[in-house]
Amino acid sequence: MKNLFNGFTLAEVLITLGIIGVVVAITIPTLMANLRATKLKSQFEKTYADLNVASRAFYADNDMSFREYQDSQYDGLSYGSTKSLKYFMTYFKGHSSQGSVRTFETTRGLKNLNLNGQEMAQWACDQSEMEMDISGRLFSMDDNAARYNLPTGPKICVDINGVDRPNKWGVDRFVFVFTDTAAVVPYTGTSWSDVNAQQTDESIIAQYCSSSTTTPAHTCAYFAHKNISPTGKGDYWHDFLRGK
Repeated sequence: MKNLFNGFTLAEVLITLGIIGVVVAITIPTLMANLRATKLKSQFEKTYADLNVASRAFYADNDMSFREYQDSQYDGLSYGSTKSLKYFMTYFKGHSSQGSVRTFETTRGLKNLNLNGQEMAQWACDQSEMEMDISGRLFSMDDNAARYNLPTGPKICVDINGVDRPNKWGVDRFVFVFTDTAAVVPYTGTSWSDVNAQQTDESIIAQYCSSSTTTPAHTCAYFAHKNISPTGKGDYWHDFLRGK
């Protein structure tokens, strides 16, 4: 009589499990990297939108752009960056002062890293105390625009995921700048330490969003917003940031 109850041998089961394990080992890192990229992209876009909503609301309430307000704080000696940032942060829920940028990082044991993983001594916005909002994002500000007589300024830097790693410029730390039209846009100037003229040539902007730059990668918000790679190959959040 023919046996109708055929099954798998132990060897066949083990081989199948082995194949599944290999496939999982190959795909999970890619899935995790994609999830990370998607999360960071979402955090960036929300931050960019929130900055502009706050800037527009500031204009409506004060009948002047934040850039104009920050200019008015200059007394010939001090640019009032901490005072100005605190005022601007009233447009964010649950904001609180965290002390100086460097003290905050030292106390929390955080590292300030560039795109290549190199620890940086410089912060692109270190003229104010650090502020944190209710979602944990970190904000700091540079000198005001009066110092440079430009239509943009001051710079504002945001760590879009707060104290969470990697704390890298161009990955979760980005630099924006206020305009005289009450908008906030990605900063594309060639100087990380000062405010200078916004660049429009992407080949120039890309020089300061690179793993090879020796100063903070301060122009990456431009490419992150457009979701294009500064290398010209692929997108920003998945292709350019892969492995960073």
